[in-house]
Amino acid sequence: MQSRLSTAELSNIMSQLTTDKRQAEFVQWMPHILDALRELNGSATPREVCDSVARLAQVPDEKRFAKLGSGSLRFPNQVAWARQYLVWEGLLSSPKHGIWMLTSSSQKLHLTYDQAREIARKWVAIHAEKRAQAQEPPPEAVEDQPSATSPTNGYGEELLVQLQALSPESFERFCADLLKHLGLERVRVTGGTGDKGIDGEGYLPLGPIVTAKIAFQCKRYSGPVSSREVQGFQGAVGDAEKGIFFTTGYFTDNARDAARRPGCKPIELIDGDRLIELLEKHEFGLLPARTYEIDYNLMSNYGKDPKKAVHVALNKDLRGMPRKRRPTQS
Repeated sequence: MQSRLSTAELSNIMSQLTTDKRQAEFVQWMPHILDALRELNGSATPREVCDSVARLAQVPDEKRFAKLGSGSLRFPNQVAWARQYLVWEGLLSSPKHGIWMLTSSSQKLHLTYDQAREIARKWVAIHAEKRAQAQEPPPEAVEDQPSATSPTNGYGEELLVQLQALSPESFERFCADLLKHLGLERVRVTGGTGDKGIDGEGYLPLGPIVTAKIAFQCKRYSGPVSSREVQGFQGAVGDAEKGIFFTTGYFTDNARDAARRPGCKPIELIDGDRLIELLEKHEFGLLPARTYEIDYNLMSNYGKDPKKAVHVALNKDLRGMPRKRRPTQS
């Protein structure tokens, strides 16, 4: 999530906050984020927060898993924007990457929608003033600007599309190779005619002596996996201690409940988002790329408003400066 708003985003969000008919949608999730974190003992991962917010707000699956034009999911995108405003307001912190935490100011605060809307108005105005002081040029026209959201990583969406385009057999081999990469041994694909409800199995070392048998299932979906499919896999796990269900789509709430049914074999659910997280963390199918951004806080120690200085320098007419001559060729 970016830490400041672009000019286009500022004008887009401000217009929504000042229009009765079209509200900035992310604002409604701000109170639920605080409630969810209180329920989760004050800190949690973004995924845990999104799941809790969806449950507390009774978000239907069709809204929870709706996609933006970019292909990314709209709901977690909006929750991430709502979290950013709470961070700016000092109501949330992130002591480490991938953890959202309540602060002393928010531990007992029950935020109303009107209070959340005022927080959003306040920070949009603050960023607008900063950009005006920096005299930044007006943005180019933005077509089909999503309301108060920013696209998630493009490579994740592209990779999910590629995985969905694989044949069933190829996706099963991909998941099997991922499990090998994660440390499972004797992994084999069993899918095909007469696979008895599982696509493969392997053994997870639990120490120098003990191993646990794992069964896995793979579905190249773009939509939901139902509870019936999860229950069918549970019944097919057989003598395996645990099951892993991979999908490039998502699991309904009923499917998640089915995976945790008491008295049944536990099933680990890996949806599209979690699959991309695994591939990122373990660098399987994704290569890391490093980039840099200017530390303007540091550079301000050596001159006033370094951003403005760069902007002025880039807009100077440099035509009168001498150019280097090209060496003559013999």
